[in-house]
Amino acid sequence: MTTAAPLPPPPAPGAPSVRSLADQLRARDDSSLVELLVARPDLASPLPPDIATLAARATTRAGVARALDQLDTPQLQVLDVLAALDEPADPDEVSRVWGADASAVLRGLERLALIFTGEGGIRMVRMTRDLMGPYPAGLGPPLREALDRRSPAALAQLGARLGVEPSGDPDTTIRRLASVLADPDAIATLLAGGPPDAGRILRRLTWGPPIGEAAAPGSATAEAVTWLLRHGLLAAGDEGRVVLPREAGLALRGGRVHEAPLVEPPDYARARYAGLQVDNTAAAAAGEAVRLVAQLLGALDRNRLPALRSGGVGIRELRRLGLELGVDEATTARAAEAAYTAGLIADDTDTDTAFVPTPDADGWNGDDTAQRWAELVSAWIGSVRVAALSGSKDTAGAVRAALSDAVERPASVELRGTLLRLLADLPPGTATDAQALSLRLAHDTPRRAGPAREALVQALLDDATWLGLIGLGSLSGPGRALLVGGEAAAAAVVRDLLPEPVDHIVLQADLTAVAPGPLVGWLDTELSLAADVESRGAATVYRFTADSVRRALDAGRDAEALLDTFERASTAGVPQPLAYLVRDVARRHGAVRVGVATTYIRSDDETALSELLVDRRAAALGLRRLAPTVLLSGAEPAALLRVLRSLGLAPMIDGDANAVAGRARPRRATRRQVPRPLEASPPVELLREAVARWRVTEAGPRPGSTGLPRMEPALSLAVLRDALATGSRVWIGYVDETGRATQRLVVPRALDAGRLTADEVGRAGSRLFSVHRVTGAALDLVSD
Repeated sequence: MTTAAPLPPPPAPGAPSVRSLADQLRARDDSSLVELLVARPDLASPLPPDIATLAARATTRAGVARALDQLDTPQLQVLDVLAALDEPADPDEVSRVWGADASAVLRGLERLALIFTGEGGIRMVRMTRDLMGPYPAGLGPPLREALDRRSPAALAQLGARLGVEPSGDPDTTIRRLASVLADPDAIATLLAGGPPDAGRILRRLTWGPPIGEAAAPGSATAEAVTWLLRHGLLAAGDEGRVVLPREAGLALRGGRVHEAPLVEPPDYARARYAGLQVDNTAAAAAGEAVRLVAQLLGALDRNRLPALRSGGVGIRELRRLGLELGVDEATTARAAEAAYTAGLIADDTDTDTAFVPTPDADGWNGDDTAQRWAELVSAWIGSVRVAALSGSKDTAGAVRAALSDAVERPASVELRGTLLRLLADLPPGTATDAQALSLRLAHDTPRRAGPAREALVQALLDDATWLGLIGLGSLSGPGRALLVGGEAAAAAVVRDLLPEPVDHIVLQADLTAVAPGPLVGWLDTELSLAADVESRGAATVYRFTADSVRRALDAGRDAEALLDTFERASTAGVPQPLAYLVRDVARRHGAVRVGVATTYIRSDDETALSELLVDRRAAALGLRRLAPTVLLSGAEPAALLRVLRSLGLAPMIDGDANAVAGRARPRRATRRQVPRPLEASPPVELLREAVARWRVTEAGPRPGSTGLPRMEPALSLAVLRDALATGSRVWIGYVDETGRATQRLVVPRALDAGRLTADEVGRAGSRLFSVHRVTGAALDLVSD
């Protein structure tokens, strides 16, 4: 529940009365105004020129709606109470009708400028009352509105039935009727003499909605409705409906607007685990996330990830990449989104659009696992992207593609910060779930609740669990360290939890290799390139195949370099079958080369090229001979490679000296700026300057007064030059382009060619003023 400074005391004798929100804002101290601008950042964008403008902006429909969206359940309940009571409301009466002490809640609402203490008590800002709706907490309209269709004679007849003293004034009659219908005992007495169904009808309308359909004529219900209408317990509404007046509704509720004041938020703790169990689970997830992102970067070095014209990556490409990584499509999308959010991959638009690593990926790959993880989660916390939405369908039934704009949710930034704060508030090892957190959020910000937010909560928790911020439903030790100490602290904690990487493997004669733990960076890169993962567990088993060895050769390794790497890493040398496999694949590798002319194939074996020309399986390539050792094709190099390999050949990309030697040069994309949320509000120092300017404006000379009279241009220029020379602040009278006369407090910076460059107090940046529009100038003596 929001708390703030106490409600301002009643105005002292002789002090100006508070009749509006603007009056109340003027009565606040500077720190309170700054708090308002911080709590409602939309009021500070752009900064208002004065308090009157601030008050006007604070009462707009959009501004009040944003403020209401921030309120928790107690605050909205108290607003319901205020909307149900007549103005001005007494704070003690508000507490009584709510059923709990409302003073702290009222202070929070006043701090947000949704209510103010005026003459006689508390008043709601008009737009606040409008947005709370016509039926606060399910209560109907006041009796004076419900009976507005009845004639004075009908009101007199109703008064006679209820034993109200007759009056010739309809307003007086309605007040007396309302007094009777607000008495629970009086209503009970009336119902005791009415039809049996009357009480049942009122019970259905008591807690809202207060409107009901009229029953069919001749039925028992219709008879009861008619009796209730005749005794003022119901009133005629629109389109034949009936409505329960507010006074009667409150009486039937026992004088309370709500069944109970919801002061305490619901508990969202669900289970307890040992802290080390949580941290170990999270650390395992963190290590796996880093491994998958690293593998994804290596895969994109070898094969670009084509992008859809509409943005993002298609299902087929995602499935292909997932097969290469050995994970499903959802996990592949998460790894790609993590890399994209951290700026490790981007869409390269220099040629055909595709996702490739950025230069930052090279530096990231050089860090240890803990530091790489800290960079991934730090980027995730401030991102607008929700990886778990990849593959889901929007309201139109379209699939949201991974790496597309469809998974961006600006509201997710604030929500994930709130979720992490709620998780951090729980004792270490205490777990929760999406349902419990959604219930807590429904209490904290009920106007934002709904299925969409519940789905977003689940998606964010899934992402955080995959990244290792959460383990077993509880915020992990590394996650807590990240929130408190940043990347370095989080990396240090997760580094202690991860097993020490090993720099050796066990090579076996069956063309497998066993890694007894996580591998150091260079060995993990080389082994992932030259072998395929066969199984994972406490130890990881890799298998060497002709395709995996050719993959390493395509990436620029040669046979001797591979065997030297294996020799250095192996605990017992390189088995003979593995050496034979590597040398055999290397011997055939590059015998046929693919390049771009349109696209060409060259080989020293003229017979092989002649057989290729007549092979029906290669007809789609459109081959034609350019020279005895060179063929041309209209196909792309990637398509050529696929067809030639399907024919049993082992081609390699041709190009510069490096490429001829078999080293493919990795392609790098310019890093794309991932969308980030805008700063919530201007810096506090700027807000303080703005408030100070408002105070000076309120106390300084007013437009049209004798305090700043119109002056000859030469005199105004002389004052401006003096202020420029001394760096002093100066008041200027200024007529803008619309003809509106204003006064500005400025600090001159330059005066040239009929233009004044000056910093306006309370506003960021310099502004230009046309000198011919300056009507007068005076040094600001208050600042001295």
